[in-house]
Amino acid sequence: WQVTRSLQDSSREHMAEQGRLSQELRAQEQSLEQTQLELAWARGELQRAWHEGNISQMELDRLNLELRRVTGVLGRTEREMQEVQERLNTSESTVALLRSCTAIDCCPSGWLLYRGKCLFISSEKKTWEDSRDECEKTYSQLLVTKSWSRWTVPTFLKNADVPYWIGLQKGSFPWYDYGWLEEEDPESERGAEAWFWVDGSLYERPWQSKSNGTCAIISHGSIKPAQCTGPSDLHLWICEKAAGPSRFPFM
Repeated sequence: WQVTRSLQDSSREHMAEQGRLSQELRAQEQSLEQTQLELAWARGELQRAWHEGNISQMELDRLNLELRRVTGVLGRTEREMQEVQERLNTSESTVALLRSCTAIDCCPSGWLLYRGKCLFISSEKKTWEDSRDECEKTYSQLLVTKSWSRWTVPTFLKNADVPYWIGLQKGSFPWYDYGWLEEEDPESERGAEAWFWVDGSLYERPWQSKSNGTCAIISHGSIKPAQCTGPSDLHLWICEKAAGPSRFPFM
């Protein structure tokens, strides 16, 4: 029942987002039309003035400036439309995936469906490494939130009074693999330290080089560094895996 409810909530959420993106796309199309009209007018005025042969240098400069301004607006509007269209396509794909799932085969029993991911929320506290191992036992990984904006963090995480381990850890890597990520001397054999997600991608945030702690938690919807080197550094954790039909042999 819980998975069915989560599926319905996620589907409604994505449908609402899809409707909002469609409205945003229509607004961008109207803005593009208006900009194209302004561009046509500016070009027409410039051409008319040339034909009449009575244009001053000041007027010519003014029209050229207006032409460049409108052309710039047109370019920005077209780029914004493309971005909105890409987000809309992604939303439509997610909705299609959610609709293809059923309460039986979309997520394992005891897992929650959220934005195309199956999430497992632990009820006991462990170290970061033990939490990672627990996720791997169920063919999953610690939660990776890099695709979430501040508007898409689940409400239960925003309102939670307890922190959860997520799949983010600081480590040392050869500087030439990722560029000079820290204030380290590139001649040093130790390599550079940076924050990485458990999927291997780089976490690019302002505190990555000036934070205390070598692991990360999510608390009140925000990612924060935390100590995780001692046996007493215990927290709840969240595992994730992609939602989809018939892919859970351990159910």
